[in-house]
Amino acid sequence: MLLSRISSALIAGLFVFNLGACGFEPIYAYKEIGYVRGELEHVSIKPIKDRIGQELKNNLLDILSPRGISDQSLWELSVTLTESTQKISLEQTSFSTRANLTVRATFKLKSLLEDSTQKFGGNANAISSYNILDSDYANLVAERDAQSRAVKSLANDIARQLALWMREDPDKTN
Repeated sequence: MLLSRISSALIAGLFVFNLGACGFEPIYAYKEIGYVRGELEHVSIKPIKDRIGQELKNNLLDILSPRGISDQSLWELSVTLTESTQKISLEQTSFSTRANLTVRATFKLKSLLEDSTQKFGGNANAISSYNILDSDYANLVAERDAQSRAVKSLANDIARQLALWMREDPDKTN
């Protein structure tokens, strides 16, 4: 019994040691150049159109600056959203019973300190499905729920892309 515990601890220790040796490192880990989370807190987000845009901005603020909005913004993020709905799963009567909501975000990050040129840009996509029912109100609620789920996914994807970009090269964030 004691021998199995010792061997388990030894194997676990070797496994953790090997993860460090292969170069595995969390995105938000401390490095010599600074802390990525600290850089993300200095991103200000321009207003985004419509209700879904406001929800995306709020989700991005929660992810990028969980301790509150920074007094000094070093970066400006602008986001453009497009939405489309595709009805799927047809019944024999040619009525749709399900729909896919696709939300696409195109974002651009620029420095507020330097020449204000675009530093980084990218795209993020999210697809969320919902049921189409007989009630108009139920359809509206289902579509809004699908929008909320898609926006959360987009916010996480955009924040991840920004963190990876800021972490890549120390000269970008200085």
